[in-house]
Amino acid sequence: MPSVQRHYSDHVDELGAPKRYRWQEVLVPAVVTAEGILQGVLATSTTELWRPALVIALGAALLLRHRHWRWLLPLLLLLNTAAMAVTVLIIVTYAYATRSHNRLLILAFVVLAVTTGALPSLLWMSVGPWFGITGLVVVTLVVTASAASGMYTSTRRALLSQLQQRAEQAESGRTVAEEQARRAERTRIAREMHDIVAHKISLVALQAGALEVNPKLERGQVQQSAALIRQTATTALSELREVLGVLRGDGEEAPLAPQPTWEDVRRLVITSQHAGIAVDLFDFIDDPVPDPLARTAYRVVQEGLTNIHKHALHTKARVALIGEPGTELVIEVSNVLPKGFTTDLPGARMGLSGIETRVTHAGGTIASGPTDDGRFEVRAVVPWPTAT
Repeated sequence: MPSVQRHYSDHVDELGAPKRYRWQEVLVPAVVTAEGILQGVLATSTTELWRPALVIALGAALLLRHRHWRWLLPLLLLLNTAAMAVTVLIIVTYAYATRSHNRLLILAFVVLAVTTGALPSLLWMSVGPWFGITGLVVVTLVVTASAASGMYTSTRRALLSQLQQRAEQAESGRTVAEEQARRAERTRIAREMHDIVAHKISLVALQAGALEVNPKLERGQVQQSAALIRQTATTALSELREVLGVLRGDGEEAPLAPQPTWEDVRRLVITSQHAGIAVDLFDFIDDPVPDPLARTAYRVVQEGLTNIHKHALHTKARVALIGEPGTELVIEVSNVLPKGFTTDLPGARMGLSGIETRVTHAGGTIASGPTDDGRFEVRAVVPWPTAT
């Protein structure tokens, strides 16, 4: 794309007007000067040398056509009536047609060019009518061809200018889209990392804290807690490897782990119970739950339990799952509001925001906050489509 833009900018400036080329600035006066010299050679007397000098002066004045073309080019046409230079007539007509975007002005300029160019021939009608008519026809054809060429060049330059602008807009739009895609992907990966790390590590911290404050636990209880810590840490590391594999490009088409099922939703509560959380499960689901819906429910329950691990460790909690196909799946995670409990586990401040995005994307709604009966509740309602 940048190479295309450079190619366009070589032919037009930012306004679509013709650019100045050094070779043109040398060629134009050189051609006009050559015609002036030829007129000087063909002059029959020294009194006619003023005409070649005027032609050369007109060629030099053409160097100013880029900045003052609106009044300079018509003036050169009028002066060329005396000089009778064909090259001046062609260059001036072409230059005006390439710069003016008003078709009526171009037509008026063509009429002026034909009139000034054919005026000497018309004055010589007394010498020979056919000579005057032939001169008029030749001048008309030359001026028309020059104007048509100039208008074609002007249209082509305007088209190139539009294409350049479109290319720049497309490049800018693609850059913005790529940046938005990168931001969205970073957000998605960050949420997956939070879902994996926050819940698993909170369980590890919970078990380690239990071992720390209960040094007189029986050997079997210590082994059970250590096994749970090892299993949880191993699972977290495995899931993190899969996420990092996606970041490295090992499996760009693979979904970010984990991809839980409905049984994993129930297993979340059981794991928290084994970790010492007083949480009850009220599971009223009898029908098979589709995997996309199960993943949404898993994330809601996981985030709710994670927050309980961090901020409501010694309170009673409950998880309620209600719904059936063709209606809605209701997920409620709540706990009694703790009094005076604090934790040193850091919060990512994006967990609830993440599950809100997931639930909303699934077409559902979610609400969280204190209730009238002294609990903190996270309640998500997600449509449950009928199986087809």
